[in-house]
Amino acid sequence: MSLQYGILGLLHYAPMTGYNLKKMFDESISNIWEASLSQIYRELGALEKNGYVSSQIEQQDDRPDKKIYTITEEGKNAFSVWLADFPDRFISPKRDEFMLRIFFGAQLGKEEMKKQLQRFADDRKKAFDEIEEKKAMLKAAKAMQKVKFAMSEEEKLCISFVIKRAQMTNKLLIEWAEECINEL
Repeated sequence: MSLQYGILGLLHYAPMTGYNLKKMFDESISNIWEASLSQIYRELGALEKNGYVSSQIEQQDDRPDKKIYTITEEGKNAFSVWLADFPDRFISPKRDEFMLRIFFGAQLGKEEMKKQLQRFADDRKKAFDEIEEKKAMLKAAKAMQKVKFAMSEEEKLCISFVIKRAQMTNKLLIEWAEECINEL
């Protein structure tokens, strides 16, 4: 359900093709919400059916025609209602396959547990470095400028909050994994 609102939020900035939406997901919000191109197109179809987006075909001479999606007033209203309706509890989904494996990890043995925890720490370090390296807030702003719209200072600030959380979370998870390795 939230994927639809992620799409509406991005379309709130500017009309886009499904392909442009996928690029925006990848370049700006993939650290909090991932979506495949097929998921995006499926949701665009549902959003159009519900009247939240409209589309028009743009003909191109040198390439296949492209379908450009625009958020409708009804879509803007639905997005605004969703945005203001914060959940009662602020928890992430409780499905963490890695932690389930750690819970039963005694059956693996210490060396395999160390290896898996190190892989986890390395993965988190890579994610942390990518966020640092890309300067995700600037990348998001540049990505959004590619589709011809500017971001306000408040929008940049909110994006920086998301990035800061991702950085702090990754840092904490790296520390946790290293501590577990040391205890083993």
